[in-house]
Amino acid sequence: MNERVKIFLEGDLLERYLMDTTSPMESKEVEHYIEKYPEVKKTYIELQENLEEYATSYAVTAPSDLKDKILKQVTTRSKPAIPLLAITACVATILFGIMTFMIWRQNQELLEDRRLTTQLIGNLNDDIVSNRETLQSVEEQFMILNNSATEKYVLRGNRHARKLETVAYVNMLEKKSYVHVVALPELPDEQVYQMWADVDGHMVPLDILKITKENLVEIPYEERMASLNITIEPKGGSKEATVDNLVANISF
Repeated sequence: MNERVKIFLEGDLLERYLMDTTSPMESKEVEHYIEKYPEVKKTYIELQENLEEYATSYAVTAPSDLKDKILKQVTTRSKPAIPLLAITACVATILFGIMTFMIWRQNQELLEDRRLTTQLIGNLNDDIVSNRETLQSVEEQFMILNNSATEKYVLRGNRHARKLETVAYVNMLEKKSYVHVVALPELPDEQVYQMWADVDGHMVPLDILKITKENLVEIPYEERMASLNITIEPKGGSKEATVDNLVANISF
């Protein structure tokens, strides 16, 4: 999946667009993604279907005997002239329609309130878990980065990727490695940047590089690393490095 599409789907623009709470500019952005990317269109359709199923499952129908009760109360009075009876029946039918509409509208408001409340609770729970995990990760990273045994290595791109910049942190005592992707020149959708470690003359795959929300991403630690290298590989990464596509490297 395209990285831009993945980031878009992780956000809440699509859900807000369904609820008609997006700004005109946000709506144009959502419509652009729906039209251009099939996976976004598929998710949009699924969200529509889920919302309709949810509304249907919680809908409250008007009492089936409501209309009969109204008509019965009208007809049990003293028998009026025929025109007046017809007018009364029409009024009763209109009142029945209005009441049915009011009940339907109230159902929709209740469903929306319930959906928003459920979503809010879910978001709060997710935030609590995410914040706890982030705090633990930050504490661990802080200890590694401030450890005197941690070495910092800056990898800058060659003429094939001049704007590429990545910072690697390696702690051989703790056997930990992290990478901070500062900048990655854009590649075609069918290509990715992949990092490798030169171990005893053999290129060992470490990770596929990408821009993330986190400052640091842990990568596999390899003992006896002689250098770190970045190449351009087919989408999904390779098991063997394409040395001809080397765009950055640094020796230890």
